[in-house]
Amino acid sequence: MKFSLLQKRDDAPARCRILYDLSVDRAVYQLVPDRRRADYFLSVLEKPLVCAENITFRQEIYRDFKTIPHLAETLKTLFARYDRIKSDWQEMKLGAAPTRGGEINPEALLEHTFASLKVTAIFPSTITSFFTTIGETLRTYPLASEGLIRMRDWCLQMSENEALNELVSISQQFRYQSPEAFDFSVAVTLDRALRLIACDISDIAEHKKESGGLKRLFSKKKSESDGVAVHAELSEAGEDPAADAAFMLNEALSRIDAALTQVTNEVYEAFFGLSSEMMFYEAALLYAEAAEQQGVPTTMPVLLPAEEDCFEATGLRELVLLSGGHGAKTVPNDLSLCPEVAGLLVKGLTDSGKTVYLRAIGAAQLLAQAGLPVLAEQATMSIRHGFFSHFSSAEEEFLAGDTAGRFEQEAKAIAQIISELQPYSLLLLNETFQTTSYREGTQSMYDILRFMPKLKTKYVFVTHLTRLFGYMEKETVILARTSEDPGDKYKILIEKSYRE
Repeated sequence: MKFSLLQKRDDAPARCRILYDLSVDRAVYQLVPDRRRADYFLSVLEKPLVCAENITFRQEIYRDFKTIPHLAETLKTLFARYDRIKSDWQEMKLGAAPTRGGEINPEALLEHTFASLKVTAIFPSTITSFFTTIGETLRTYPLASEGLIRMRDWCLQMSENEALNELVSISQQFRYQSPEAFDFSVAVTLDRALRLIACDISDIAEHKKESGGLKRLFSKKKSESDGVAVHAELSEAGEDPAADAAFMLNEALSRIDAALTQVTNEVYEAFFGLSSEMMFYEAALLYAEAAEQQGVPTTMPVLLPAEEDCFEATGLRELVLLSGGHGAKTVPNDLSLCPEVAGLLVKGLTDSGKTVYLRAIGAAQLLAQAGLPVLAEQATMSIRHGFFSHFSSAEEEFLAGDTAGRFEQEAKAIAQIISELQPYSLLLLNETFQTTSYREGTQSMYDILRFMPKLKTKYVFVTHLTRLFGYMEKETVILARTSEDPGDKYKILIEKSYRE
């Protein structure tokens, strides 16, 4: 079994490319000082979950970490130590490997093989002790999440698992001894020409001092091709019976080492990598802590199936302003997009809050599908199967080294987005076609926006193209504007709802 703290079942969400446009990356780097942790958090955000069960799974684990003091820090420490087991193992394995230029003979190979086996034998008990520690640790907390409860129960069961305990018992035989401490019975498999095919340990017993040396009794198994059983005393055959014995014992112990390594690796993989997943929750807790400190309300959104096609939020705030320490000054706004609404148009002057509002909507949807709370007083939204954005860039970015005009470049970008849209996507547009002629830009955007309902795509468009609002009067869209009242700056006011 492979555990994950990020999802319950397989989920392969498409990577979205809107974090830069929404300035989510900039906000996260401010909220999460550790760059490695911030990068991991962003890598999770850019793959919004589309499986409702996985979102709920992640929400529950986040709640446990948020409400139970020290739980996240304790698990972070345990998982970090657990992940180091493998690197320690590999380092010790390298130390047990034969050195270049050293004497290579059957006895030397046997010594190195047994050294490798002793290293391998350390780790089953080490891993088992971690399972016990994790299980007992989780048992001390009042867990509510399915993911952590399942992890706790599995760890406690594994600490009593007969097969795992048997693996530990087998390994313990090799931890503190040398080959001379045992009497080995080795079964060998030969082909028709009596050539060696395989060697396996058939019995191990404590070495009796009176028998002395490396002399062992070997039985030759049935030939694979002719079925003839051959029995012989190895000590009576060959020019150097001790070397032959060492060679065959080395082959047999190598097979045990490989088998123990494979089984231990498979058991070890259950929790390997969880320390990385903990970085997501650490960053999420820093985000929540910043909101609390600045008096910004957060809520765990209610997620609905994509077919519900809605976005309802009250008191919505923007992530970038929170990251800059201005959360308390952020003007809250509401949004209501029901299934009948094709989209939302917002007009207003420069620096009137249009882009802030657009980014707040996009960031809320991303955080919701990451299983995290959003900056709002209340939120209910449908899962989106795709995220797309077009934010108008500085004109020189389009014209430098390019003979095509800005309008043609933006038209190509929008055409590319349309080709990638899938049902129940979210499209965020910021000042698209703002530098072309108003007539040309208005007509082009009208044709594009009228096409969106056919693709089952919700859109939010903030713009200077005021003439577009007249074109859209008869469409099922919400028309809004930013407040022109200095005392109510950055407030979004509805001019026409879909019911009108």
